[in-house]
Amino acid sequence: METDFKMLTDNEILQAISSKNQAAFDKLYINYYKKLYIISFKYTRNQELAEEVVHDVFIKIWNHSGNLNITQSLSSYLSKAVINTSLNVLKSQKGLFENQGRYEREMINEIEEEAETLEERLINIERAIQLLPPQCQKVLLMSKYEKRKQQEIADQLNISIKTVKNHLTYAYKKIKEIVGNGGILILILIFIQFLNRTF
Repeated sequence: METDFKMLTDNEILQAISSKNQAAFDKLYINYYKKLYIISFKYTRNQELAEEVVHDVFIKIWNHSGNLNITQSLSSYLSKAVINTSLNVLKSQKGLFENQGRYEREMINEIEEEAETLEERLINIERAIQLLPPQCQKVLLMSKYEKRKQQEIADQLNISIKTVKNHLTYAYKKIKEIVGNGGILILILIFIQFLNRTF
């Protein structure tokens, strides 16, 4: 009988991972990837670096799960690991990282709260995009995910550039109604990084 990992605690999932249970690892990845990516992106301000940082942290969890000594919540442990790894990456790229002291003094729970707020907004963006008409969704994703110019979108979809602009205006309006004005374009760009991702 297969284990239902939805019913297991974080510690039980870690124990399963220490036995190299791939399904347990996938569950951990699904549960925490978005929040950890957001935390790393806050520091690195770089999509690829943030993805690499989170990937490295998960690989370390997989490789060393049997030797981990976690005295706090798993969420806090993972968040701190991502922050430390992000800072190390920045230091290795820029030499002495000027803001290291300030970042290291930030409270872990404050950072987690920010990540949870952003994750909630991402969920709302996802819901808003799903409510858009199919053609409007397509134009938005071509513009933000595929980085297509408006004229390219118009040519590919055989519509006028005015129609493309109307679709984008409508999409931003509908998303703003649900998410609000707080960094909406940044949030959309972060959200779109998760599209077509296979967990």
